[in-house]
Amino acid sequence: MGWCEAREQDPLQDRVYSPTFLALRGSCLYKFLAPPVTTWDWTRAEKTFSVYEIMCKILKAVLWRYKFSQLKGSSDDGKSKIKFLFQNPDTKQIEAKELEFSNLFAVLHCIHSFFAAKVACLDPLFLGNQATASTAASSATTSKAKYTT
Repeated sequence: MGWCEAREQDPLQDRVYSPTFLALRGSCLYKFLAPPVTTWDWTRAEKTFSVYEIMCKILKAVLWRYKFSQLKGSSDDGKSKIKFLFQNPDTKQIEAKELEFSNLFAVLHCIHSFFAAKVACLDPLFLGNQATASTAASSATTSKAKYTT
């Protein structure tokens, strides 16, 4: 979740930007005028987008249709290209799909948020396990420091 600047169409000016609050929840991206505070606020989003549509549509054309469960890997070149590896359920062969973006960092941030949300939805204990692992790691560091001479 966070604030961003949305480009508005204005016939009098070339570009007009307005603050917009975006939030990723489940498989949807919500656009708000103000951050949601209560459960009821989530029903009042200005606009809701399906993350699947956002990630799979470029220039309003669907490039392919794969399920999240078919995604077996992904990588990027650090400059402009992302490669996704999908497993065909019938042939079990891996199919590579490559996309190119002018702003790779922004796309990677969106994809990372989507993956994190998807993992959290698939494994309800994920967030609890992360907190436990973090606590265990910090207490292990503390106990090591106590016994160091």
